[in-house]
Amino acid sequence: MIMVEPISLTVLATSIVGFVFTTASTTVVQKATEATLEKIKTLANMVRERLKSNPQVVTELEKESDEDKDLETIRFYLESELRQNKDFREDVQRLYDEINQALENEGEGSNIMNVYGGKAYQQNQNKGKIYNADQITINEK
Repeated sequence: MIMVEPISLTVLATSIVGFVFTTASTTVVQKATEATLEKIKTLANMVRERLKSNPQVVTELEKESDEDKDLETIRFYLESELRQNKDFREDVQRLYDEINQALENEGEGSNIMNVYGGKAYQQNQNKGKIYNADQITINEK
């Protein structure tokens, strides 16, 4: 049995919400290939389908402006679903990884940062390591 670190699911949920449900990714999406766009749509639909029974999430997703959306609510319930359903988690992770790899290959993946509740989650390279802490000191040689 593979144990997923709790922070990994938090980062995954945060990245998906920031990328799929905000306009922050508009530039990247405009330059993505048709195949990658289909994967992004599929990921968005998978998440919407999974969360559609939650009226709080539906209300937030229906809001037009990113500023009006409570992204933390969406992230919280998505992370909860990822924790509770292994098949869903694996499908979402696989598709998210495929999208990241495709964007990296297309030269569009570089820096993703989302801030929720005063905590910043940043991924500088889609192929790189993900570091998450209150303070990070990295000394790689």
